[in-house]
Amino acid sequence: MDERIEIFDIKRRDLQDLTRLAHEYFAELEAYDEGLRMAANWDEEYFDLMQLGLRARSFFMRGVRVEGEMVGFAMFSYRVERMWTLAVRGYISNIYVVPKHRRRGIGRRLVADAMERLKKEGAQSVEMEVYATNEAGRKFWGKVGFDSFKQRYRILLRD
Repeated sequence: MDERIEIFDIKRRDLQDLTRLAHEYFAELEAYDEGLRMAANWDEEYFDLMQLGLRARSFFMRGVRVEGEMVGFAMFSYRVERMWTLAVRGYISNIYVVPKHRRRGIGRRLVADAMERLKKEGAQSVEMEVYATNEAGRKFWGKVGFDSFKQRYRILLRD
């Protein structure tokens, strides 16, 4: 099957589709993180945050369409930290592809697109995070060339 796949810059007109996909993405993340639960008004907060993201020079939002339908997105950024020899660091914060379009190379294309853009911006390294319990995600990131180099720990403070 020869699908028409387009990776594009997300614009304001795409924010409704992005919010819909983000809802699916965050619902999946809740399975990996007992401390992560969407607030009642999460979509309004998210929409406002993404509008800020559209104006940020070092933050990028890219969408992917298959046959004209938005089926995924990538969000990534870079920062300059002049005290380190690897002064320009890229960070992939979110990659999501709806389940029915997975395992078709779309996620790999989103990662390649992000890496290319970050490299153009001067990034010397790129980092990302994946939940330790997300086996499929850990395999994916390993296949696209990422190595585990640190671990994060957390404790949930409860009454």
